[in-house]
Amino acid sequence: MMLWYFFVIVNSVIPLFSSCTSTAELITKLPGQPDGVSFKQHSGYIATDSRLGHALFYYFVEADASDPLSYPLTLWLAGGPGCSSLGQGAFKEHGPFRPARDGGLMKNEFSWNKVSNMLYVESPISVGFSYSNTTVDYADWKDADTARENMQFLLGWFKEYPKYRDSDFYIAGESYAGHYVPPFAALVVDHNKHSHANPIKLRGIALGNPFLDNHISVDSANFLWSHGVISDETFKLKKTVCNDTRYWTEVFHDKLSKECAMVSAKQAEEMGNFTDPFDVLGPYCFSGTTAVRSAPRSSWDAYHAKLPSRMALADPCLEDYIVSYLNNPRVQVALHANRTKLPSVWDICSSPFSLRDTGIGDNIIPVLSALIKEHLRVLLFSGDQDSRIPLTQTRTIANLIARDLKFSSFGGYAPWYDRMESRLVDGLSHLVGQEKGRSRLA
Repeated sequence: MMLWYFFVIVNSVIPLFSSCTSTAELITKLPGQPDGVSFKQHSGYIATDSRLGHALFYYFVEADASDPLSYPLTLWLAGGPGCSSLGQGAFKEHGPFRPARDGGLMKNEFSWNKVSNMLYVESPISVGFSYSNTTVDYADWKDADTARENMQFLLGWFKEYPKYRDSDFYIAGESYAGHYVPPFAALVVDHNKHSHANPIKLRGIALGNPFLDNHISVDSANFLWSHGVISDETFKLKKTVCNDTRYWTEVFHDKLSKECAMVSAKQAEEMGNFTDPFDVLGPYCFSGTTAVRSAPRSSWDAYHAKLPSRMALADPCLEDYIVSYLNNPRVQVALHANRTKLPSVWDICSSPFSLRDTGIGDNIIPVLSALIKEHLRVLLFSGDQDSRIPLTQTRTIANLIARDLKFSSFGGYAPWYDRMESRLVDGLSHLVGQEKGRSRLA
């Protein structure tokens, strides 16, 4: 089952955005692309800090319609921190194509470009094909820097694609994008208040299984116990000795205590090697490539372990095909990607950032509560098979905001709170967009 909620966002930040250079190019045809594609695709880089050599890579897919300008524009950000919206969002979830075992591409019948123009941005710098010429920047990177550069990207992108400046605009993302999307939307709202230019027509945001607050979002004890994944004993230990908030705080700061290590080990033993915390009922990919990439190398990797290695209701080894496809030199040329020509390997999730410094402990819930009055539509949705950020926790946060703003529900079991709605769809994981194709477009 899946929960859908509508609400709203903003923050007060002085706009400090300058002009930027970019490369915006039409994709003639992707290697292995099926015939009969009528919509246009674009990709390239937008410089977000010319002085330091920052540039974000994007993949833009026009709406599959005779008049794309009559459709809204949706910018998609992946989570992580450090996961790629190109690989995870476009090629694994809701883009027009999915890589196949033979190296080609298959059409995605339920691509989101059937209802919107889709703009996938690899953010922050260092993610995917995005880069910085000043690698020392990675040492002290904050989520606030990500929001600022995303805003810089958007302004630069609209200069390259001015005809979309008047489109209804939405920002969407999942997982750790709960820390990216709200501050980004806040900057857009603030920009509209202070700029003399035509306002950006931001209509709303959407967050899937969002990480909003470390004290609520990641609490998985009740979920795992109610799904029969952990024993009564381990459930009690997670409640009394080391809960998920404490565990992840210690992991993020590389200070894992003996108590939390013990509880984590017991949970891992009971879950087994083939139960994905991001999709507890999903199939497992037995690819050696996936196993190598899933091996934790740091506290950051521990959070991502097993994240994208399955795909329910489809080939569970899809990630392997994506990584192989996007590391193909012919594909990179077609995408106008990797213009630095550095000997690096593209991966779904990779980042040099230290989680202890990004702002991962920030509570985004007050931001949502403060900004709902700005009249944006906000959608929260959660898959019911995700134990990393369980639907119970997203539902708890939605109810907290509703009480804070004195909303009253109406509409039977599926609650509506003014601009907040909930819907239920079963069988979804942490990456909702990769499953239940028809319901994704509802």
